[in-house]
Amino acid sequence: MEKHIFYNGRIFTLDATLSRAEAVLVEDGRVAAVGTTEEILLQGGRADVPRTDLEGAYVYPGLTDSHLHLMGHGMKLSMLDLSKVRSKEELLRAVRERAAKTPAEKWVLGMNWDENRFSVPEPPTREELDRISPERPVMLTRICHHVQAVNSAALRAAGLSRNTPDPSDGKYGRDERGDLNGLVYENASKPLFDAIPNRSPAERMEFARLGARDALAKGLTGVHTEDLRSAESVDALLRIYRGLREEGIFLRTHHLVYHPFLREYREAGLKPGEGDRWVRFGAVKLFADGSFGGRTALLSRPYADDPSTRGFAVHTQERLEAIVREAREARMPVAVHAIGDQAAEMVIRALEKHPLTKGEAFFRDRLIHAQVLREDLLERMERLPLAVDIQPRFVAGDFPWVADRLPEALLPTSYAWKTLIRRGVPAGGGSDAPIEPVDPLLGMHAAVTRHAPGEEHGGYGPEQKLTPSEALRLFTLGSAFAAGEEAERGTVTPGKYADLSIFDRDLLSGDPDDFLKARTLFTVVNGRTAYRA
Repeated sequence: MEKHIFYNGRIFTLDATLSRAEAVLVEDGRVAAVGTTEEILLQGGRADVPRTDLEGAYVYPGLTDSHLHLMGHGMKLSMLDLSKVRSKEELLRAVRERAAKTPAEKWVLGMNWDENRFSVPEPPTREELDRISPERPVMLTRICHHVQAVNSAALRAAGLSRNTPDPSDGKYGRDERGDLNGLVYENASKPLFDAIPNRSPAERMEFARLGARDALAKGLTGVHTEDLRSAESVDALLRIYRGLREEGIFLRTHHLVYHPFLREYREAGLKPGEGDRWVRFGAVKLFADGSFGGRTALLSRPYADDPSTRGFAVHTQERLEAIVREAREARMPVAVHAIGDQAAEMVIRALEKHPLTKGEAFFRDRLIHAQVLREDLLERMERLPLAVDIQPRFVAGDFPWVADRLPEALLPTSYAWKTLIRRGVPAGGGSDAPIEPVDPLLGMHAAVTRHAPGEEHGGYGPEQKLTPSEALRLFTLGSAFAAGEEAERGTVTPGKYADLSIFDRDLLSGDPDDFLKARTLFTVVNGRTAYRA
């Protein structure tokens, strides 16, 4: 039996029976004992047992991101990242430079532009992209990942023209003459993604590798990820993530199953919760609406800055309920992207109509994002076996512009993380990377301050600020509960897996800037040191 001792640390266990400790004895990947350094060395400190002196470092239960796209994060690390661009001119200059270095047979792909951060909040147009790249296809994915900006070469490669009708689950932007303007919304982007030359297995593996290594370096011991659209098959996904383990990249992954892959998943004989201590599957993922950036998140009232629209429903109520029913037939929970309050209501109605059965009670359905709710929806959510995956960093990324976009009547229950917790609705913390940074400490900083780093004000919706302890629980116990793994993870407790995130300073001191200054020293996953500074 493999053993290891981590001693001389300042351990915050989040276990009420022993909230503080100095040392942990690990046996076969699990916590065997927690106590003082003297106690643990006396109990297990034989000469042949390896040990790590933490030298007073601060130890927390392993931080877990409850919702991201790990391969997408790795892709972002290898692509043109436009997240720091602050004007359209700067964006076009960056794309021109990348196009000049791109082989003729390749596409110019960029991510994370946000026109709301421009001095003039206008997205790039087809004509502007044509001028800087007339031959090579260009596709730039907005920060929300629900809108793309493309040039004429990309439209031609995808077989799209002004005569192409909008699909039922998306739309093409058009100018006053009816010509395509280069903006593509929701699943109308599918022909464009299909037209991109296939990624090689080695490229896909590298995306996962880059994403996993970066997550571990940020102190994450595990992630809940939706990567089937990037891997393109269940078999490929398993090869990639089992391959990471064989390479010695020890990141624990919990996978959502994007609903078009459900049949393939079932034919492979897989079941939710099955797997090993490194790779597991969870709920069926689907979308109910879009995003605020593209005004495609579905609201119960018109947008304040564009009263002509209330957003976009990806599925009709009947189709949404049919997908939930398919998941139930596979004895699986669902995890539904719902940003607007009307989308959340559609999801809640489907869950009420097709509840989890007793045999599925170990799992919870998941409402992903839930950025706008209403009091009546909160009351219904309290009665469901439901967890919410929230992204605190969205407050830093979306405000102040989103306050002008949302109807005033919905603002009090928007980004209302404190309200969710007070109402007893379980919440897990995530980043939605690559949309927001994968660093969990940035998420915790946003949860506590309600603003971006460097801003000097009281926060957006200050009544919704979390305490440092509440923010830590989002990324520990909250994420474990969302995956039905609270008996295995989330606290430093004997019997649970030994997941430890170890930093050089106290994250619970009360000073939010400590989240920004903290450095990851060790990341320990299932008892193995997966990252060492």
